[in-house]
Amino acid sequence: MESRPAIPATAEDITAAWMQQALAAGGLAGAEGIEAVSVENIGAGVGFVGTILRCHLSFHGDAGVLPESVIVKLHSSHPETVQTARRLRLYEREYAFYGKMARQAQIRSPALIHGDFDDRDHRFVLVLEDLRGMTTADQVAGASAAQAKTALRAIARMHGAYWNRVDRPPISHFHDSANPDRRRLVQRVYQASLAVVFERFGSLFSPRMEGLAREYGEHLIEHTDALAAGPLTFSHGDFRLGNMFFSADGSDDFAVVDWQVCGVRSGLYDVAYFLSSSVPVEVRRAVEAEAVAEYHDIVRSVGATDLSPEECWRSYRQNILSCFQTPIIAGGQLDFSDAQGRKLADAMLTRTLTAIEDLDAVEFLAGGASP
Repeated sequence: MESRPAIPATAEDITAAWMQQALAAGGLAGAEGIEAVSVENIGAGVGFVGTILRCHLSFHGDAGVLPESVIVKLHSSHPETVQTARRLRLYEREYAFYGKMARQAQIRSPALIHGDFDDRDHRFVLVLEDLRGMTTADQVAGASAAQAKTALRAIARMHGAYWNRVDRPPISHFHDSANPDRRRLVQRVYQASLAVVFERFGSLFSPRMEGLAREYGEHLIEHTDALAAGPLTFSHGDFRLGNMFFSADGSDDFAVVDWQVCGVRSGLYDVAYFLSSSVPVEVRRAVEAEAVAEYHDIVRSVGATDLSPEECWRSYRQNILSCFQTPIIAGGQLDFSDAQGRKLADAMLTRTLTAIEDLDAVEFLAGGASP
């Protein structure tokens, strides 16, 4: 049996010898032929919570069946970000997804070649298939109508397969957003992040939305409880354009990466989060009714037989309010020294605030809301 390589501390630790061990541990024959590794950082400041590297492999002679490149994902180089990841179990969840769920999740993700996770210091590594044959889109520019519909068709097939069937392994072992301990933690982190977010991004908030963001923090647990009382499924949790790959030929081939916040929650959260953060405001307004209706048709055909169109639309609007959580927690806890990361945060937060207002999501805030 091949020995498992140590988890790299930084990109500099990914040498030819390390890659030989990692690919051999993943069962790939011929890894000893790797002569050199050229490492390209493709995720710093954009992936935020991790370091994402494209590793180009050079070989002695013919590469055989080995890939010319792989993606290596590591923990962040920022101690504060690693601490946030530990508190929210982000690296642990992604490692568990690729090890336990990826092959049965009813949605494409990169094939796992090698993975490791150290629960003592929360460091991790994933060596993944490089999806270079597919195309990506600019999260700041936002998704087109066609891309939005493709993404929602794909996530609907996954949601429908697990709709109200989350009480069995391996899904039952994943993060449950309604778990009392977890929701209290999320509330504390959310409320602790507010002051930093208003300092960093205050110009994006109208007085009304600033008040609503504060009030949502006070009622976050009640709102989470209300969502947990409805249908639950296995959810991606960070279903946004920057984590998506599309077919280069215009077909419905689609893949999604970054499963750090996957778990059990309302499926309409993925829909609401994607449409509110990754789709330009005017495109969202034009396509959301049709896109949510198509999502409903697909999840019903796969397994959500008791979901009516009216209930689906209501759940979509109800989940829009939950979309406060990611930009507030990320905006207050993560590093934004990178200019592209700041542009992304600005775009996502602006779209989210607009969607919350457009869909009158304040209706779902327990105890009412400030005028």
